[in-house]
Amino acid sequence: MSGVKIVTDSASDIPLGLAEELGIEVVPLMIRVDDTMYRAGYELSSEQFYALVQEGDHRLAVMPPSPNTFEKLYRSFALEYDAVFSIHLSSRITGTYRAAVQACARMPASLTRIELIDSKSASMGFGTVALAAARAARDGASPDEMRMLISSMMQHTHIVFFVDTLDYLDKMGPVNQAAAVLGSMQRIKPLMILDDGEIVPYERTRTRAKAIEGLYTFVEDFPHVQDVTVLYSTTPEDVEKLLEKVDLIFPRDRVTITQFAPSTGIYLGPGSMGVAVFEGFDDDLHNGQHHLND
Repeated sequence: MSGVKIVTDSASDIPLGLAEELGIEVVPLMIRVDDTMYRAGYELSSEQFYALVQEGDHRLAVMPPSPNTFEKLYRSFALEYDAVFSIHLSSRITGTYRAAVQACARMPASLTRIELIDSKSASMGFGTVALAAARAARDGASPDEMRMLISSMMQHTHIVFFVDTLDYLDKMGPVNQAAAVLGSMQRIKPLMILDDGEIVPYERTRTRAKAIEGLYTFVEDFPHVQDVTVLYSTTPEDVEKLLEKVDLIFPRDRVTITQFAPSTGIYLGPGSMGVAVFEGFDDDLHNGQHHLND
């Protein structure tokens, strides 16, 4: 056995090609379309998913992976790796993390160490962490170094987003509380963040243009920025509007552009946008910043 394996789930919004390149195992959430189940990203692409959403006449739901799915993976990786770090969508949004916990409870203690991590974040808010961890694993980081890296990055990586309509948040039970808080804001486009794993209002904006400006201001407010990811669902044309602003403070050629994948898009709907920011580490916390962008 040798090395460290990184596992995450499809709500990380990591493009599958990049995940494969870095050796990240992406466990798909399940998307139900009417009476048919699909593995998000594998059997249902983003293009297919948003086409179904915009048709407007399908019943859509999302389900976490089963504990059996995780157990099968963990048992397989136990034969190959010294340690497995499994980084997942906030447990306050879906039961993905809980399914991983149940799978671990079935594993013999003598097998490879498996460390489960509730990111308390969503989308590239934890996808950025998984990518950095995979690059560190590729470079030979030890399990102890990996633990420190992941813990530090989770504290320094943030995501903010807005939706075109609250209908999709309102339909999803796990985030009904946030939708209820925003219920009186139906005519505005509020920015939202993840606070301790829960979606909460961040700033009120009345128009889409103001919401995009709010995404830029979110990035601008950090004194140091090392990594920026711009996310969108169905409006790639608005990405350029945001990049024109961000380019004033962070080089656009270093900005990653990613589409919200089905596992995230089902909560946010068409027209949504967001930014994930990794602000870098304090020098006294970590000296391994090179792992992120190598």
